[in-house]
Parts: sequence; structure tokens; C-alpha cells
Amino acid sequence: MAIPLRLFLPASSAALLALAFVAAPHSCAWGLATYFWTGVVLIVGNAVATFALLRGRTTARRVLLAGLAALVVGSVWLAGLFAANFQLLCRLF
Repeated sequence: MAIPLRLFLPASSAALLALAFVAAPHSCAWGLATYFWTGVVLIVGNAVATFALLRGRTTARRVLLAGLAALVVGSVWLAGLFAANFQLLCRLF
């Protein structure tokens, strides 16, 4: 793996997890939407960055590693959603 990729993937996952705990108390106002869209951008961004930075590998290997990167960030995203205790139903009535 390229060195920037080795730094970018864990740093972006840690930042996403930290954002979960910052945004969770404000989940009914702005937190849930911000966390959702940040997660979507990081999942897609990490997959694209992994695919683009591994030019020396075969296409099948690049697709596999890009999917694995998306799966890891998606797992961190979902874990942060539940660990930070977001309110999913804010105003029921």
C-alpha cells in the first residue's frame, strides 16, 4: 500500500468516530444529518482513494481492496452511530 493510504484510512476512521461523539448530543438538530453525510463521503472517498492509489496492482486486487476499505469505514461508521447513542427518532408526534 502507498504510504499516504496507510495514514489516510486510520486517520479518517478515527476522525469519523470522534465526530460521532461530538454530533450525538445534537442529533435532533444537526448531528445526525452531519454524521450521516460525513460517513457517506468518507466511505466513497476511502474506496476511491484506495482504488486510485494502488495503480501497481491488478484491477481485481484494487477493486477488492477498495471494497475492503469501504467495508472497514462503513463498520466504523455504524459502530460510532450506536456507541455514541444517537437519537434516531427525535419527534415522533
